[in-house]
Amino acid sequence: MAMKNISDEQVCSAYYQCQLQKSMVMDAPMDLYPYHFLMEWTGECEKVCFRAMERACDRGYIEYGVSLRCGWLTEKGMELITINNKEL
Repeated sequence: MAMKNISDEQVCSAYYQCQLQKSMVMDAPMDLYPYHFLMEWTGECEKVCFRAMERACDRGYIEYGVSLRCGWLTEKGMELITINNKEL
């Protein structure tokens, strides 16, 4: 288990997918958070995924108000995922 196995791009993609699910799927669970996607994609535990989210926040890719798990992508974070995913 290592945070180095989770890239900032994966973290940003998890935030994007989480927001997309909540806005597009009518019966999406309200307790769906980015670390759920990261845990599924990487096989890492919640604690490691949450730490990767903190790292991405420290680097300016994520902003949040009350809780990191309810955060959003910054412009820098959106740029990171749109560089490699032109369809976003």
